[in-house]
Amino acid sequence: MTSDNMTDEPRKIRTGSDILHCPLCKQQLVEQTDIPLENKLKSLACPGCGGNWIDAGSYWTWLESRPKPDAADAIPPADAAKLLPVADSGPGKFCPRCGRFLARAKPGHGLEFVLTRCGGCGGIWLDANEWANLKTIGLHERIHLIFSDSWQAEVAKAERERGYEQLLLERLGGEALAEIKRIKAWLDNHPKKNELYAFLTGAKDAPPTKR
Repeated sequence: MTSDNMTDEPRKIRTGSDILHCPLCKQQLVEQTDIPLENKLKSLACPGCGGNWIDAGSYWTWLESRPKPDAADAIPPADAAKLLPVADSGPGKFCPRCGRFLARAKPGHGLEFVLTRCGGCGGIWLDANEWANLKTIGLHERIHLIFSDSWQAEVAKAERERGYEQLLLERLGGEALAEIKRIKAWLDNHPKKNELYAFLTGAKDAPPTKR
């Protein structure tokens, strides 16, 4: 009999006696050894669709071995030119570990796909290229935060602001919108901005601020 470390076939990962299957194309998930998703992070790959499954324990073990990101650091928007294509597989997937529905959450920050995670066992399913795209702006270390209510509230706020700006662009045109944004930035940084805003809005009786 050939031992596991002698065979050329990828080793199947089992939960008890059950082989884990891809929640998308139902193929057996295999351990990534030749090209791991990330160094020291245990993950399972689907040879069909290229998706990846990360058990909660594996993710937390890997995360705790890394320097903690500074919560005060701003997350830059993703550069579309550096992103790999993602075919978002949509809702309705079941957890390959415990069979529950996978919850969905938007990462935001210029990433248009939706992440999925099991609310039962905490495992994470990633469609092909999602990990690489998360990593471009450091969100691969914050997947656990992306599913929080506060994170999703910020994503929703950003989407509303983006929608409003798109509406202004359609109504005003690019040149006018760029000019009004320049004026607003100048006003916001002016030491007399309260008086300037009061003048613009017609509130001429507003008392001037003392400096």
